[in-house]
Amino acid sequence: MFKDEILENERRRKIFKVIETNPGIHLRELQRALNIPLATLEYHLGYMTRKKIIYSEAAGHRKRYYAKPLDPEDRKILSVLRQKRMREIVLTILANKKVRYQSLSEHLKLPRSTLSFYLKYLVDNKILLKEKIGYENLYAVQGEDRVVKVLTAYKSSFLDTLVDKALNAWMETQFRKETNKF
Repeated sequence: MFKDEILENERRRKIFKVIETNPGIHLRELQRALNIPLATLEYHLGYMTRKKIIYSEAAGHRKRYYAKPLDPEDRKILSVLRQKRMREIVLTILANKKVRYQSLSEHLKLPRSTLSFYLKYLVDNKILLKEKIGYENLYAVQGEDRVVKVLTAYKSSFLDTLVDKALNAWMETQFRKETNKF
């Protein structure tokens, strides 16, 4: 069966369109977006996965869906950026280049244990770099060009304006770097 034939089914076509516009979406988000019974959604997702129309990947305790295969690094970054709090942390650091733990804690108003958990996860997954200076930890985005590329490519699938603000701040600093070279 060809892709067009499989997507003749109206429900499958709707599911595919949502996955295509929101790569890395997980099951419950998909169900909320489409308002389809969970069992029906799981059936169609399973069918389209077997026919290689969509791709799925386990990310922690969630399964994320993609309309086309993505580079493993991009998938990892996108998976992290799909989680609101982790996205806020990454975008805050991206907009400010390097950020102290204390500043992040004050800015995001997260409990210290929660922030520590997220930061450890992001460092372990090579999204952030951790630099210890004396008694303080500084955090920076590792491979910020790649993170910005993923953010820019999938910007429309994120619902918050923080993505736009962080990308604008990053682009301004990049522009200043370029103009200072001359």
